[in-house]
Amino acid sequence: GTPIQNICCAENDAAEKQNVYDDRGRRPHLFAEESVVAQPWNGGGKADGAPLPTAQEVGLKEKPEMEVEDGARYKGQWRGDRRHGQGVLLRADGQRYEGSFRDSLAHGRGMFRAVNGNVYEGQWVEDRAHGFGKFTKPDGSTYEGEWCQDVKSGKGVETWVNGATYTGEFSSGQKHGLGVYVSGSGARFEGQFRRDKMDGTGQYWFPDGRVYDGNWRAGHMSGMGTMVWPNGSKYEGEYVSGLKSGEGTFTWSGGMAYRGQWRNGKQDGRGVFIDPGGVEHVGMWHNGERTIT
Repeated sequence: GTPIQNICCAENDAAEKQNVYDDRGRRPHLFAEESVVAQPWNGGGKADGAPLPTAQEVGLKEKPEMEVEDGARYKGQWRGDRRHGQGVLLRADGQRYEGSFRDSLAHGRGMFRAVNGNVYEGQWVEDRAHGFGKFTKPDGSTYEGEWCQDVKSGKGVETWVNGATYTGEFSSGQKHGLGVYVSGSGARFEGQFRRDKMDGTGQYWFPDGRVYDGNWRAGHMSGMGTMVWPNGSKYEGEYVSGLKSGEGTFTWSGGMAYRGQWRNGKQDGRGVFIDPGGVEHVGMWHNGERTIT
């Protein structure tokens, strides 16, 4: 008969212990800390969708560069004693905004450059990034998409210098909703995100050719799912924190199969081994090895 004492799913145990994000032990770029666009000056309020000011607006007057509040300097258009129209505002700490103003607030389209090199170019409403815009960090990583009150919200595309990209939905500055993430090493995830992590249902293509289709929780394979290997082997069953745990069936490419209990990625508990001839062998397993015939 076929020896079954030590049969286990060794071909995938080690791989499944890797971080799902394929980050090789480093914090994934996908969940890098968010950089909020700094407010370049005082102001704020509710977005009202007002039209952009134009040079033809009644009462606009061009003035030479002058010092304004808190040591900042402004050159551009005014309406009365308010910055209104096109202009450039340079703060004492080096922050710079060039674009459209309304009632002394950034409003319309403009570019803001922070002291640390971060740049936002796009739409503004009452001193806040609001609408569509592009945010670029000094290292070249970017976000281009929709903003709401200085926060990424809506649909957008995020890119990193290592080649990784995320295309999808954002909420409150985090990846939230449906999206597609592609890592710099070629891993790919399509599915649901919640608070910057894969959560819900989705498919993950590993660089080594494995494909997982199923449930996710807090960035890990958790719940029911199916993993398929390039050689045709397949696991269908439960996962916990990225490892096979619970009830599941593993089928080898040669036709053998194990159906039963799993723990920490290995057969553990009561199970049935099915040999190539279709004969079932019931037994107990522990840590991937059969213990009772």
